[in-house]
Amino acid sequence: MHKVLIGLVSYNDLEYLKDVVPILEQLRVTLPADVAVLDSAHSNDVRDFFKKKFPEILYFRHKDGNVGYGRGLSAILKKNPGHKYYLVTTNDVLLDVSTSQKAVKMMEHDKTIAMCSGKLYHWDREKGLRTRIIDTLGVQAERNHHFYERGAGEEDHGQYDESLQDFFGISGASFLIRTSVIPDLHGEDWRLFDERMWMYKEDVDLSYRLRWLGEKLYLMPEVWGWHARTASNMEGQGAGNLVRAQKGKADYTRRNSYKNHILLLKNNFSWRNGPEVILRTFLFESAKGIYMLFRHPSVFFGGMRTLLFVRGRRSKRLVSAHEILSFFK
Repeated sequence: MHKVLIGLVSYNDLEYLKDVVPILEQLRVTLPADVAVLDSAHSNDVRDFFKKKFPEILYFRHKDGNVGYGRGLSAILKKNPGHKYYLVTTNDVLLDVSTSQKAVKMMEHDKTIAMCSGKLYHWDREKGLRTRIIDTLGVQAERNHHFYERGAGEEDHGQYDESLQDFFGISGASFLIRTSVIPDLHGEDWRLFDERMWMYKEDVDLSYRLRWLGEKLYLMPEVWGWHARTASNMEGQGAGNLVRAQKGKADYTRRNSYKNHILLLKNNFSWRNGPEVILRTFLFESAKGIYMLFRHPSVFFGGMRTLLFVRGRRSKRLVSAHEILSFFK
């Protein structure tokens, strides 16, 4: 067993895996690392792909079938205990091998870093291009509890380099986390995410919990990789832009994003944030709710079911609300 475990959840994505997995195999050898892939679709084509071309990578299926992104990554961790670091990545991210190697060395040297990533750019898979268009430079948080990917859609000219560490959280597309912090997240040695979040916003909840624990999150200035993101807002963060971005989302994405946002608030919001933050959050959520009610009523009522009937699982809080607010803009 090696220090690093690399985990990926697959779902009917063989064409992506043909590009992504050779990089994971290179990391398996050079880091070195153990690599595990959970096939949520129980695809025989994907199974045969690993059996024939990458037999050293652990391929397995969950007895419950498609368990979602968050639960799937926890299942990988549970099946492969004892590693010092967990490198989480997705089936649409091309990792930069040298940056991943540097990240492990950096976290070995700096024990204060609990989680890290780097600059994630857009992978134009149709054209086969690794661009310099920013996918994310970390998750930014506003005081009304609106979260977004910093720099998304912009070409990187170093415009964020001086303030690179001024961020709230790290995207769930790909990151490296120290496994010793995981038991404090949900009280389990292997539970990384809130598993009720099938997909979307589970990374914000994770970052929020780490911030409440007072843990250090770090963004490397190097290129972490290239992401062929399927759900992103390239419009901007104004009210009109957010409405236009909603129009471009698939119903599945919109539904999960909305209810999971409500759940992460129930998990992490504090009344000690003060009247300004409480008012801003209330007004923002009210406006979003009214929009969903009239434009996407099924999404709205799904969110209301979460609000009224799904219990929050309160994050463990070791720092003050004042310190948490220092990460909100």
